[in-house]
Amino acid sequence: MPSPAFPAARPAALALLVLSGAAFGAPARADGLETAGDVLKWALPGAAAVCAWRQERLASYATGFGVMAVTVEGLKRGLGDASINERPNGESHGFPSGHTAAAASGATDLALSCAPGNRWVAAGAIAATALVGASRMEGDEHDFAQVLAGAAIGFFSTGIRVERTRDGGIGLSYRMDF
Repeated sequence: MPSPAFPAARPAALALLVLSGAAFGAPARADGLETAGDVLKWALPGAAAVCAWRQERLASYATGFGVMAVTVEGLKRGLGDASINERPNGESHGFPSGHTAAAASGATDLALSCAPGNRWVAAGAIAATALVGASRMEGDEHDFAQVLAGAAIGFFSTGIRVERTRDGGIGLSYRMDF
């Protein structure tokens, strides 16, 4: 008998399957890999947002995604000419990888909230995020530390929640359910 969460997991699993197939089916050339990374940067958070909307928790996902985006851009701008902020191609504003942060945010939400306990969705989400990070390194846009930092920011940003307080107000909380 399928678990009660399976029907809710089906759209997330299908989206990951299609996106992963499209990404891995891209040519092995750098431009194909970069294109796959660019697509997944938007597709993973988009799929997570649709799932969050269907589960009536879009405000929480959007808040976490917004905090992630502000954190990434704040670090990129705040670090200025620091060596950690230099991209492999010599340009600035490389720390952390925003593409990887966005992908990790969407992938983490898909795995933990849209299809909790589904190892296939989790594996696909991790693989898709890794592909985005690899595409950024292959394109000389980021080094490994910048990609890893982006992935961590994206991962942890999904724990931010907007919830009703006991007195009927709205508050922020942080929770990661594994």
